Amino acid sequence: MQTKQRTDNACGRRTILAELGISDGPGKTRQAVEPSAGYGCGCARCVAAQWDVQRLKFWLAARMLAFGADEAVVDRRIGSVTVDVYWRKGDSRYAIEVRTGPLTQELAQAHTDRLRANGFTGVLWLCAPGFWVAQLPALGIEDLEPNACDYRTVSGVLEIGPDGVVVPRQQPYELREFLRQWVDGEVAWGYRDELRKGWASVTDWEQHTKTQAMLIARQRQELVNQRTALAMSRKSVRDKTKQIAKLTHRMERSEHNVQKQADAVAEANRKLIDQQRSERALRAAIGRLHQTINQWQLITIFAMMLLVTFMTATLVMR
Repeated sequence: MQTKQRTDNACGRRTILAELGISDGPGKTRQAVEPSAGYGCGCARCVAAQWDVQRLKFWLAARMLAFGADEAVVDRRIGSVTVDVYWRKGDSRYAIEVRTGPLTQELAQAHTDRLRANGFTGVLWLCAPGFWVAQLPALGIEDLEPNACDYRTVSGVLEIGPDGVVVPRQQPYELREFLRQWVDGEVAWGYRDELRKGWASVTDWEQHTKTQAMLIARQRQELVNQRTALAMSRKSVRDKTKQIAKLTHRMERSEHNVQKQADAVAEANRKLIDQQRSERALRAAIGRLHQTINQWQLITIFAMMLLVTFMTATLVMR
């Protein structure tokens, strides 16, 4: 990331801290004799910071050569890109970028992509600890100003955890040992999970991938079992649906039969009512006939009595 040149007389370190909204404490800034480019004004603190970065770069180059690199150069320019530390082993080229402050993830990723596009096999960022370490091939350095060049990493290094997968290392790790393993091809950068990444030994990555493979196999088996159970459940549901359809059909037929029987009973009830009505009518007619017969019997008796009376009277008169 490039910044515009500043030609004021303020201290470069305090200027950048002021732009970041960070107070550097009370005190006056030293006036520079001549304007300078960027934020390096030449004050004691800026010179010390630049010295620490340069010391780290040359220490890295020396360590790479000592650990077996074929070539290690500080501030090597590759095309349009300048690499802080360039080292090569065989046909593989690598880059180390040193930053004393936080990393902008997008810019660092774009720079990493450019280096890989230029043929670099790997890129390592040495920077301050932060969330960006888990997103980039980076290591968080505990202190960039050690007295005896005992640089140690506090983030970015992974180790095998109790569950068989890689987890962030809790204890600081010697940068010297990490560089030796990197040159020997014993460490690699990879994905810890779908979002976080880090550096771990090849054996740890093998154990990590083995554990993940076992986990995937177990999950695949669980998925197969779940699919089998789901298929059985679906078959059971289909069978139950068929049974319900049969029972529904039987119920419909039973309802139809019941309706037919109900209609027959209703028809019988209607016939019975008609018969009862006819019976009542006949009973009424019979009653009327009995009454008529009784009346005719009385008339007949009265007529016979009258006839007997006439016959008796006739006999008496004779």
